[in-house]
Amino acid sequence: MEPVSDLEPGRDLVAYTYESLESFTDGFSPENYVGNTQYGKLYRGQIQKGLETLGVIVKIWVDDSAPYPTTAEHQLSRWQNEIKLLTESDVKSHPNVAKLIGFCSDNGKLGVVYELQAIDSLRNLIRKDDFKWIARIKVALGFARLLEFLHDQGHWLHNISSAHLMVEQNFNPRLVDFSMLVGGVFGGTHHRNEVGSVGHVDPHACEGGGWSDKTDVFAYGVVLLGFIAKRVYDKKDHQRLGQFANVDFWAWVEYSKRTPPKCWPFHKKARIPLFLGDYKERKSVSLVDESLKSDPFFDAHDGVEITKLAMRCVDRWPEQRPTMKEVVCCLRKLKVVNSIGDVLGREEHP
Repeated sequence: MEPVSDLEPGRDLVAYTYESLESFTDGFSPENYVGNTQYGKLYRGQIQKGLETLGVIVKIWVDDSAPYPTTAEHQLSRWQNEIKLLTESDVKSHPNVAKLIGFCSDNGKLGVVYELQAIDSLRNLIRKDDFKWIARIKVALGFARLLEFLHDQGHWLHNISSAHLMVEQNFNPRLVDFSMLVGGVFGGTHHRNEVGSVGHVDPHACEGGGWSDKTDVFAYGVVLLGFIAKRVYDKKDHQRLGQFANVDFWAWVEYSKRTPPKCWPFHKKARIPLFLGDYKERKSVSLVDESLKSDPFFDAHDGVEITKLAMRCVDRWPEQRPTMKEVVCCLRKLKVVNSIGDVLGREEHP
């Protein structure tokens, strides 16, 4: 990977100092803090250009947000990969990828700046009552189409999380983290010491079953379950709830209506209980939160169908999961999508 100093001109990126990033975010103030990504932190910011004020999201790479120890060399490599990806013409023009306008490499301090006027991160929105059903479906569809696009390009994200999606005023999702990207122009298909975003990790891959595009599908399924059930993984809940803090675990039990035994039936080579994902499909079950069912755009049939889709995505066995192309197809069949057409972005992505 080439050093940043060798990035060819014409990419229209601004080289910012770390001091500039601080000024954009009012000294990385708590009021501008959005949340953590896989290896960094997100902050809202503003850039003054003459009389115009540009809304931005600043991401900085910091050691204390990483889920496991990392090296400066590793961080640099991930940072360079992100810049390389987001300056590819076919990727940077995608409506669900954050627009990169600048970077920072100042005495080992790494950062990027996205032009993005966001409401909030998806993680922060999921539990809110004013995040309505129609907005949730629009975000779910937009993100699914982005993953479909990346998979068609041969890229796998492997670090999908609701914390990595920013939601714009028109409820268009923008992805802002690519820290475990593999495939395509970057080569490789797996990670030796990384497992992905906590609460979204594919148990099959984590237990040595191998990484694939279906690893992304699993994590997308966790996000989709979060959309409909108004749930997010919070490590603070883990001590109190145990594995039920994981959205997929909670959903498996609720969907199959099984009462987990006091002693889990473990496979000798796996830490994952055997019955997880081995549910029988139930034709009329909806995991949609009760507060969303009164939404004027909600349809009970949609609730059942999107629950089925999410449960297929988080199936214990990758071969049983749909492709992202199939996920997009299923979402487009929802009545809410068909009833309002282009409001939900039915047009094709690049």
